[in-house]
Amino acid sequence: MVDTRLRDALMAPAELHTLAGAYALGAVTDEERAAFDRHLAGCAACAEDVRGFEETAARLGAAVGAVPVERLRSRVLAEITVTRQLPPQVGSPPVPVLPARRAWHRRAGAGVAAIAAGAALLVGGISIGMQNTPVSTQVASPANVRGAADAKTVHGDGTSGGAATATLSRGLGVITVDVRSLPPLEPGRAYQCWLVGPRGPQSAGLLHRGEGSMTAALPADTDRIAITTEPVAGSPQPTTSPVLLLGLA
Repeated sequence: MVDTRLRDALMAPAELHTLAGAYALGAVTDEERAAFDRHLAGCAACAEDVRGFEETAARLGAAVGAVPVERLRSRVLAEITVTRQLPPQVGSPPVPVLPARRAWHRRAGAGVAAIAAGAALLVGGISIGMQNTPVSTQVASPANVRGAADAKTVHGDGTSGGAATATLSRGLGVITVDVRSLPPLEPGRAYQCWLVGPRGPQSAGLLHRGEGSMTAALPADTDRIAITTEPVAGSPQPTTSPVLLLGLA
């Protein structure tokens, strides 16, 4: 058996510091715990780190999932359609970790990951609660929208031809838009549907030709639908006059 003094000497202090998170969560081996116990007796910084990790873990363990507020999912989905993703980052390749230190980095990462997993339980609680909330917070299928007790259908003609039919349910918080015979698009362009209300236009999706349909979450304050021509990838806000406008009042 390796002498404890020799084993501790093989573990550099910098590497022992990285065990604080894993130690607080019990994610260390018996040998690592024994070595860190001896290190902890003389390291005030690690002792403070361990107390902080243990307090955080206790708070996360006592947390409970919360049922999301009404229409939370609808608002999130509406924002997703107008929020561009960041481009992928291209940089220098990561510096490889030396084999002798790799196990310690994995162990330190395990402690941080365990804390992060606890935080994910809070998000998971919200997600689980969302699945159990009334159907008004879920994006229903077109058939469910049309069959809803409060379903309403409106029609409108385009300024240069074509037409659109919208069916909406305020109770479900969902709208389906069917477009037909809109004028052909120029290369690199698309039709973009907007849900318009006091907060301004919010994108409901793209159509890459003058025929098609889309179903989207319906913000509660939406009172109009507008369709514009935009770049093929879409725009965060309308950049042209509507080729079709529907009132939902």
